[in-house]
Amino acid sequence: MKIILAQYQHIDEVAELFCLAFEESITFFTPMSEKIKNAMKDAFHLLHEVFTQGFFVAVEGDKVCGYIVMADDIKRLWMQAITSGFLKKAIVSVIRGEYGLTLPTLYKIVKNKLLYFRFELTTKPSAQLLSIAVHPEHQGEGIGQKLLSKGIDYIESLGIKRIKLEARPDNTAAVKIYEKHGFHTVGQTCDLQGKWLIMVRE
Repeated sequence: MKIILAQYQHIDEVAELFCLAFEESITFFTPMSEKIKNAMKDAFHLLHEVFTQGFFVAVEGDKVCGYIVMADDIKRLWMQAITSGFLKKAIVSVIRGEYGLTLPTLYKIVKNKLLYFRFELTTKPSAQLLSIAVHPEHQGEGIGQKLLSKGIDYIESLGIKRIKLEARPDNTAAVKIYEKHGFHTVGQTCDLQGKWLIMVRE
């Protein structure tokens, strides 16, 4: 197993892994479907386009075992979504039914994102761990810790010391790993699914 910068050909597999790892969160809003998976693939291609140097995958042979996405400046994501036409394309795809999202579902997602923005506005500017996951078949092999170390090293190589993330309080295994790597809880926020711990490393 080795950790490398994600390449274009890895992104669809990363999106599939995201859907597998966070199926419960996704199905809170809408049933899992191929259309939803395609929406996630589009979203992860945008993340790769914006945060190319902070997007790492753990691979064994040609299989993606895990991934991490580190954002040095989250504002770059919103700017790219607008200026690249991604946002317009996404809206058109929703209207055409290409993502399989109903208006009530879309309302819940937007409301959830507004709650997330409150988290952004109430914490100091910093780099951010946007997403991390390890395939269930490879959990317990230390891959998550290796990905986290790689992500932290990347952010620190930019001269940035402050990194924040969110973790569910009941995800004690993840919280312990974050604490082991120097993160500590500085507060809480919440969305439609419940509470998040706000954790910071500085």
